[in-house]
Amino acid sequence: MFHLKPRQRGFTLIELLVVIAIIAILAAILFPVFAQAREKARSISCLSNMKQMALGVMMYVQDYDEVMIPSTITYTGQAFPNDRRFWPELIQPYQKNWNIVRCPSDPTDPFGIFNGSNANIKWYYNWMRWPQYGLNWNYLMPSPTCAPFPGLPVAMAGIAQPAATVLMTDTKNVGSSAGFYTSEHVDSPAAIWAPDCCTYSNGGWGTGAWGDTINYASKPTFTGSFAPRHNSGGNVSFCDGHAKWFTPGGLAVGTNWRTGTGQANSAIQITDRNTYMWDLQ
Repeated sequence: MFHLKPRQRGFTLIELLVVIAIIAILAAILFPVFAQAREKARSISCLSNMKQMALGVMMYVQDYDEVMIPSTITYTGQAFPNDRRFWPELIQPYQKNWNIVRCPSDPTDPFGIFNGSNANIKWYYNWMRWPQYGLNWNYLMPSPTCAPFPGLPVAMAGIAQPAATVLMTDTKNVGSSAGFYTSEHVDSPAAIWAPDCCTYSNGGWGTGAWGDTINYASKPTFTGSFAPRHNSGGNVSFCDGHAKWFTPGGLAVGTNWRTGTGQANSAIQITDRNTYMWDLQ
């Protein structure tokens, strides 16, 4: 006697298509979440870098009579190979780690100094010229002649609220293989029109700011040299050593800045000095 096996039922085409559609929908939902989670991890690593550098600056300040670290210094008469020095070199005795001047979320690599094959350019002199973090030079090292370059650093006693005054932020490496600008500075939002600071003619924030030129022209942030690269925000440290994440709007509080604000026709101005976090008041 023969026994017939029960008939096995397979998936229909409609059922397979439904399953595939569900998987596609879940992937579309989860992949951005995974990307945001990875970026959050990089942002936390960056925040750690910034915290270490801020503490290094605070230690420097303690060793140099309560005077803020300069963004650049010049040694006259030196042959090596340029007589300018930048603040990342000045905090190295306290940090002993050059890697912290590079943000893990920014793949920009001026001339291949971080990952390039040419060993001659992968040395600290180049790393200190193109850090991915910049000091608030408009106020912490103002130019007495209103020339568009840093002057002498201020004394800590001149900073009314250190815990509410920007020390440094994420910054952009602006340029291309034809030439990168040094990136040790960050401009305050209202730098061009503020009565108590000086900057470059196309500095500050807003449309046409130099931080949005060249390699950022197709994706302007309207934040000058500040880089909101961590989930549409950026890390910021303050003159007491603490650090936290800010959106551009949060960092520009106390001004009339908005995305797309122009520099000339809709000049970015300080509207509330009590909440503005860049000056010394």
